[in-house]
Amino acid sequence: MAGHKGRRKGPRDGEATRRALMDAAERLFTEQGVEAVSVRAVNAAAGLAPAAVHYHFGTKEALLEAVLLRRGRAVVADVSARCDTLLARQGRPEPRDIIDALVAPYAALLERDREGGARWLSIVGQLTLSGSEQMAPSSAPATERLQTLIRRAFPDVAAEGLQTAWSLTVEALILLMARGPESWFSPGGDTSATRHTLTAFAVGGLASALEQAKTGDRAAVPLP
Repeated sequence: MAGHKGRRKGPRDGEATRRALMDAAERLFTEQGVEAVSVRAVNAAAGLAPAAVHYHFGTKEALLEAVLLRRGRAVVADVSARCDTLLARQGRPEPRDIIDALVAPYAALLERDREGGARWLSIVGQLTLSGSEQMAPSSAPATERLQTLIRRAFPDVAAEGLQTAWSLTVEALILLMARGPESWFSPGGDTSATRHTLTAFAVGGLASALEQAKTGDRAAVPLP
C-alpha cells in the first residue's frame, strides 16, 4: 500500500482537474458575471489549490476561452455545416435560411444540454454586451460563412450598410437567445416554437434595417 503514496498523477487526473475548473468557472461566470470572477474564486469553487488555474490554463482569459470552446466548438461546427449547405445552392439564399442557420444550432445545444447550454449562452450574451473579442477566433469559420451568405443574399446593398444591419441582427439574436432556458422551451419540451419566432423577428428587423440602408437613411440604423 505504501507504494501508492507517491503515485504520480496521469493524464486522466489532469483532464478531470481541467474539467472541474471549467465547471466551476462556467457556473461562477454565469452567476456573478465574467468580469467579477477572480482566478482565486474559481480555484476555491473547484476545491483545488490556489495555483490550479495558473497551472492548467495559464490565465483567466485562457480559462474563459476553454469554457467557451467546450460547448461552442459543436455550435460553430453546426453553424458552419448549415452555411455550407446554403452556399452549395444556386441563386440567392433566403434571409430566413441564413438566420436559421445561426439560431438552430443554439436551440440544438439547449436540447442536448439544457443546463450547460443555458450557462454557455449566458456567458456569450455577457461578452456580446461588453463588446468583447474573446469569441472571435473560435467563431471565425462560422462568421465568415454567414457574412458570405448575407452578401450573396443582398448584392445590391452597400457593404457598410449591410455590415451594420447584419451585426445588429446577430447581436440582438444572441442577446435574446441568452435570456435563459425557460424562455426557449414549450410545455412539450422542445424549442421549435421559440426558434421560429426568433427567426421571424430577426428577418423582419434585418429587412427594415437594410431598406433604410439602401435609401440612405443611416440615422434610423443605430450603430453598436
